[in-house]
Parts: sequence; structure tokens; C-alpha cells
Amino acid sequence: MSEVEIASALARRCRDGDITAKERDQILGRLYDDLERALYVVELQPAVLQAAVVLIKRHPLRSGDAIQLASALSLRRAGAASPVEFAVFDGKLSTAAQAEGLEVLAP
Repeated sequence: MSEVEIASALARRCRDGDITAKERDQILGRLYDDLERALYVVELQPAVLQAAVVLIKRHPLRSGDAIQLASALSLRRAGAASPVEFAVFDGKLSTAAQAEGLEVLAP
């Protein structure tokens, strides 16, 4: 899901003239490299969706953001081998992630 959200944001920035098509494609290429070696993929299971609903009630989040946050929290609960770092570019999502005890990486 993160891959699609990032691609959407980059496509919008490209359409708006903030970045070139070449820059968009370079960033997406780096994203795919990161997905293969540095990011965890969490399967979208009923427990994650239920946790996302709880997060929506607790924080002013959009559905996609709540699912991403619930996924990170699920990974943490499962006892990830290393600390769960949550990369975020949205202020409301960053605030919610911090409130939920995640280490937030922001630009």
C-alpha cells in the first residue's frame, strides 16, 4: 500500500510541475530498491484492519494512513528483530505514530 501511495504522491507532484518525470522515475527506482532490502511488508489481515479502525477513532487519520500505522504497530507487536522506524511525510500521521509510541522518521 505504501508503494502505491508514494507513487501517487510523486505522480501528482510531477503533474503539478514540482518534479520532472525523470526525477519521479528515479525516486520510484530508489523506492523499489528500498522495498527489496530495507522495508518490511505486512500482510493486510483482519487484525490489522480492525486496529486501523481503532486508530481512526483515536486520531484524525485517513483510511490509508490508519492502515499503514496499524501495520507498523502490528510489526512492532510481532517482535521485529530491530526497532520499528516509521517514515512519514504527513503531519497528522506523524503525530498519531508518535502518540502510539513509534520512532518517526520525517524529512
